[in-house]
Amino acid sequence: MQPLVERVMAGEEIFMRDMAFTMSRNGRRERTWFTFSMSPVRDATQRIVGMYGASTETTHRMRAERRQAFQLQVADTLRRLSNPHDVMAAASRLLGEQFGVGRVGYAVVDESKRTVSVDADWTDGQMASLGGVTRPMDSFGPELVQQAQRGVTLCIDDISRDTQAAAYEAGYAAIGVRAMIIVPLLEHDRLEAILYLHEASAREWSTEEVELAEDVARRTWDAFQRARAEQALLAETRVLELLQHTGARVASTLDMQTLLQAITDTATELSGAQFGAFFYNAQNADGDVYRLYTLSGAPWEAFEGLGHPRATPVFGPTFHGQPPIRSGDITRDPRYGQWPPHHGMPPGHLPVRSYLAVPVVSRSGETIGGLFLGHADTDVFTERTERLIGGIAAQAALAIDNARLYAAAQKAAEEREALLVRERLARAESERLSKMKDQFLAMLAHELRNPLAPIATAAELLNIAGGSEAVVQRTSEIILRQTAHMTRMVNDLLDVSRVTRDLVTLEKRPLNLKEVIATAVDQVRPLLIEKKHQLTLQLPDEPLVVNGDVIRLVQALANILHNAAKYTPDGGEIWLSAEIAADRIFLSVKDNGVGMPTEFLPQAFELFSQGAQTLARSQGGLGLGLALVKKLVELHGGAVNAFSEGPGKGSTFGIALPRLRDATAAGDQPAAAHQLPIEQGIASVALPILVVDDNRDAALTLAEILQHEGYAVSVAHSAEDALLEVSKEPPAVMLLDIGLPGMDGYDLARQIKAIPELRNAILIATTGYGQGPDLEEAMGAGFHHHFVKPVDLAQLCVLLARIGRTWTLRHSSAMPESKRR
Repeated sequence: MQPLVERVMAGEEIFMRDMAFTMSRNGRRERTWFTFSMSPVRDATQRIVGMYGASTETTHRMRAERRQAFQLQVADTLRRLSNPHDVMAAASRLLGEQFGVGRVGYAVVDESKRTVSVDADWTDGQMASLGGVTRPMDSFGPELVQQAQRGVTLCIDDISRDTQAAAYEAGYAAIGVRAMIIVPLLEHDRLEAILYLHEASAREWSTEEVELAEDVARRTWDAFQRARAEQALLAETRVLELLQHTGARVASTLDMQTLLQAITDTATELSGAQFGAFFYNAQNADGDVYRLYTLSGAPWEAFEGLGHPRATPVFGPTFHGQPPIRSGDITRDPRYGQWPPHHGMPPGHLPVRSYLAVPVVSRSGETIGGLFLGHADTDVFTERTERLIGGIAAQAALAIDNARLYAAAQKAAEEREALLVRERLARAESERLSKMKDQFLAMLAHELRNPLAPIATAAELLNIAGGSEAVVQRTSEIILRQTAHMTRMVNDLLDVSRVTRDLVTLEKRPLNLKEVIATAVDQVRPLLIEKKHQLTLQLPDEPLVVNGDVIRLVQALANILHNAAKYTPDGGEIWLSAEIAADRIFLSVKDNGVGMPTEFLPQAFELFSQGAQTLARSQGGLGLGLALVKKLVELHGGAVNAFSEGPGKGSTFGIALPRLRDATAAGDQPAAAHQLPIEQGIASVALPILVVDDNRDAALTLAEILQHEGYAVSVAHSAEDALLEVSKEPPAVMLLDIGLPGMDGYDLARQIKAIPELRNAILIATTGYGQGPDLEEAMGAGFHHHFVKPVDLAQLCVLLARIGRTWTLRHSSAMPESKRR
């Protein structure tokens, strides 16, 4: 607090929201939050003699918000999980990261309530995992166990100092625990599991941490129980589905191979066996040879070279239709290993301990063969498993009918579904492309109208003003600037079209990027001079050699420089630098211009992108320049990037190109003016008009035409300038562009209508937006008339003449009698 106090005593007023402090309450350190303000107190001479402070504790709200945020994170994570193990693992990880502890996990209490077992837990990488560990309950201390069995959370800051746990410190030390939180989880008043948070060193747990651990433990246990029940239900459902599916397959197949493969796969999956096999009963004259027919869970190579099995005491009974043989460890069965020459499994056989063999017997009593299931672990197969496999064997023996018909139907259904999916995807893609096309065409229409407006107006000015040399020069410059702008847009559009359709062929050669830089700067120099920018080059002495197409690289760099110049206010600074790093050359163009919102950066190089493309777009364009840069650079094996700290903080654009180490660097004629049927003599009075347009050419040419018609015209290029202008001399008519920078034309109209002196002013919208909704929005903002650029000057003059006559009558009636004479 001392630095804050010093700032206040220096004269600064301070307001801090939700500032965190660590305080000691009820003998425990806890994290608290306060919102406070401090102000200097001055005497009559304005000398600071003290300070005034006010604070409000926000700990309860902050804890609630933090807890709620973490709870939402936990809930959102757990609701996606259906595996009980994943639920526990995810909850442990989230708690560990949230609390910053060494180890978090769940231990399940066995049915005897004597031991706890950890399946898996989360650690910070420093503490050892307890996964797979089983410990007796008594090792935690009887008093602590009794508390846990009553559902009491155990919170120990230092085991060596805890009266109940200190006697068992060695046991805790063996697993690296010095401080811990144990949250018991009870079901029907019986301890079922515990959540543990372990720390390798002493730690003072806060009340907030304990409460949060309890809350998450309960939520997780509920999610675990739900997932376990769902998993059991899914397992049972899966069994039924498999049985039903297998039944359908075996009842619909005519192919024995297909039938028995389905049976073998299902039996292997349902039983949990590592591998399963069906042996066909193909006994020889001696009655002891069988043929492996189908196999599941193991490759055929695993049984090659083992020879045919024989009717050993373990293997033979199945092929005689005797009851199933189920063994938790076949190697301990008295019948195992009695038959030469192997006396057990032949060399190279897959390891088998758990064993289940079920005969497949037809309705006629013929033993078709047998299902044999094996697992390397003991006690895998249960009585339930035996019943399930017996049912499957019975199905296999009963049906061999329509497999091919069923398979054909299945295939047709799959193909139909795939066709529907492809159709849906194609339709969605078509709709997306159609929407993009409509948006782009609307934007293209708008951007082409903008330069057309000053061109048309300049031509009309030439027609009206005659051959004055000054007027001709000025209007010619306007037309040239706007046609150049249109040419750039059209060229960008054509280039992007060629690049995206792979119609651009690069003429690569080893070249020095300094040559590219010089040419690109020359191309942009007129704009830099016009806007009075300062360009600084920072280039290394060594050559910047790449393998590239000089024309396309100049085009890419010039586009970035043009963007920097265009989006930097007059008198700005632009820096172009190059850097060599290993096998790459990096070019960077930085400016102190308008910058970009951070959310726009990922889309900066996408087609047709120009920020949010709101009505505040002050510079115009199709958003193609940077997209073209990206495509051209990528054709050279390079990459582009953009960075900005936000609006008003400038932008930096980068190009990275592969460095070439072992090579040396090597006017249209103006269109004739169109005679517009402008009504003559309409400006019989000096009707005051304000023209507001950020396009200076459009504003000035329109103003000159109106002045030529006898109107008193003033010009503003932004909403702020317009409000300043109307405060000096309220105009009778205002022509407002909609796409103004900052405050747009709609908001400007609303502000103007709110000024009492301007309540009778006529507002005319001049805009490139000409759709039905645009007209409705203009009328809703208070506009009386709406013109789409380029403005039809004949219609505008007729309208102004009508407004002028009305204004003259009103103005004359408001004048004193002496002045009217």
